[in-house]
Amino acid sequence: MWTRVPCSRIRTRECLPWLHSRRSGGFAVVHQRIRKFSRILKLREDDRRSEQSLLAAERQEEKDVLDRLFSLEGERSRALDDFSGCEGGMVSCAELWFRRRFIDVIQDRIHEGNDSLRDVRERIAETEERLVDRHRDVRIMETYVDRLRTADLRNRLHLEQQELDDLAMVHYSRTKKGADS
Repeated sequence: MWTRVPCSRIRTRECLPWLHSRRSGGFAVVHQRIRKFSRILKLREDDRRSEQSLLAAERQEEKDVLDRLFSLEGERSRALDDFSGCEGGMVSCAELWFRRRFIDVIQDRIHEGNDSLRDVRERIAETEERLVDRHRDVRIMETYVDRLRTADLRNRLHLEQQELDDLAMVHYSRTKKGADS
C-alpha cells in the first residue's frame, strides 16, 4: 500500500502532489478574494467616515442657526420693549412706523431662520439615514471578510494537519518496514 519514499523527496511535488496543487490554486484564490473584499470594506468605511463628517458639519450648521435665532429673539424682544416704552413720550408717527417696521424685519429674519433650521434638520435626518445604511454596509462587509479569513485559517490548519498526518504515516511505514526486515 505505501511505498518507501526517501526523506529528500517528502516535501517535493512528486511525493505530495495534492498538497501543492491545493496550495498553489486554492489559497491564492482565497487570499485574492480576501484582498478584494478588504478593499471594498475599506471603501465602505471611507464612505461612512465621509457621511460622519458631513453629519458633524450639518450639526454645526444647526447650532449656528439656533444661535442666530436666539440672538434674533433677543433683538426682537428689545425692539418690542422700545416700541412699547415710547407710549408716554412724544414720538412722531414716522418714528413709530420705523420702529414697527424694524420689528417686522426682525420677525421676517426669524421666519427665515426657522425655515433654514427646518431645512438643516431635514438634511440631518437624511444624512443620519444614509449613515445608518453605510454603517450596515460596513458591518455586512466586516462579517463577510471575517468569515472568509476564518474559513481560510480553518482550511490552512486542516491542510497542515493532513500534511503532518501524511508525514507521520510515511515515517510509520518506514519504521515498520525497517522492523519487518
